[in-house]
Amino acid sequence: MTNFILKYSEATEPDVKKMTAVLSAHGVRVLDGSLLPTTALVEIEESSLAVIQTDLGTEWNIYPEKNYGIPGTQKKAKRKS
Repeated sequence: MTNFILKYSEATEPDVKKMTAVLSAHGVRVLDGSLLPTTALVEIEESSLAVIQTDLGTEWNIYPEKNYGIPGTQKKAKRKS
């Protein structure tokens, strides 16, 4: 299972009942729903990603979750050559 961001792309209100029905039918787990009904972090099996995207329609976009490394703030000693 991989984490994806589910985002609604239209200006109108999303059909939450349809979205939750599609997600539950495919066994998708919502990891963070704090921005629902327009955005959510979900856990999806990659093999069923295309089917879920088709069932949700063109108004929903699914993006892979990206992790960014934070640079270290520890000072490093310079070596004398």
